[in-house]
Amino acid sequence: MMFNLNVLTDYELFWFTLLGLMFLVGVGHIVTYYATKHAERLDLKTRRVFLLRTQRHFAAFWWVFIVSALVSMFGLVGALVVCAIISFLGLREFITLTPVKGGDYRSLFFAFFVFLPLQYVLVGAREFGFFTVLIPVYAFLLLPVLSVIREDVDKFLPRTASLQWGLMIAVYCLSHTVAILYIDAVNDFSTQSRALLLLFFLVLVRCAMLWQHLADYFFRQTDRRIAAQIHSRMTWSGLFVSVAANALIASSFFWFTPFTYWQAAIAGGLVSFASLFGRLVMRGITLSLGIKDWGELTGGQQGVMDRLDAVLYAAPVFFHYAVFVTKP
Repeated sequence: MMFNLNVLTDYELFWFTLLGLMFLVGVGHIVTYYATKHAERLDLKTRRVFLLRTQRHFAAFWWVFIVSALVSMFGLVGALVVCAIISFLGLREFITLTPVKGGDYRSLFFAFFVFLPLQYVLVGAREFGFFTVLIPVYAFLLLPVLSVIREDVDKFLPRTASLQWGLMIAVYCLSHTVAILYIDAVNDFSTQSRALLLLFFLVLVRCAMLWQHLADYFFRQTDRRIAAQIHSRMTWSGLFVSVAANALIASSFFWFTPFTYWQAAIAGGLVSFASLFGRLVMRGITLSLGIKDWGELTGGQQGVMDRLDAVLYAAPVFFHYAVFVTKP
């Protein structure tokens, strides 16, 4: 007798799906753990490094599960608050590692306490016209004015560009993650159905990283690396595998979304492209600052921006694609 998902409520479907994904990730953890121990016994150093990195990819899924569960429990307002807090921490991390002088304090105040909260207020009010231009237009124009009137022009362009980039990446791009839950196509969705859509998107982002990692190891086509000086393992072959695998997964679970199956497949492929190149760009920024990871700020292995690098590019792409293909 087949199990009929149609008999489940939205609440039950969300938790059923979440627990199923948690089970799969847990199995992945266990398998890679024992495989790592086996590689250690045989002194297979390359395989051990690969498996340890695989463990980190599986570990990243737990953050996805936690965020999705919080959205399901606390609703859309809770999602806005959580995302705003993450944006604050990410912007703080970005600014701490970039050049700032006394003349920038007024600009920093407006970035943290005016533009950041206002961006999320606009998302909650579904003012998408203003939401999409607040930071790229008005913050871009105003923040340099607040700095230049202090007459501190030493390294003015790098300082201004760093603040603008930080605001764009940590606030503007990240805010699209929660904005997905407010598009017209999901107006009739329950809170749990919207949380399921967010879970769908975030899982695709993490899967894109996982497929890329696995394909890069098994193909090992070092002559086809995308940007060897920035990321020594990322290859074009891995990218194409990631795009194809994500398209297949997305089309298989299109019923979580407002998409048709082929629209979901395209969304999965776009998420892979955006996630992987977003990761490269963020890695390029850290290398230009003379560090390997954003986590070096706190002495940890990963910082806030390290955990968000793939989401930052994928969220705006997924949001605008969803709005475009679902508009009446």
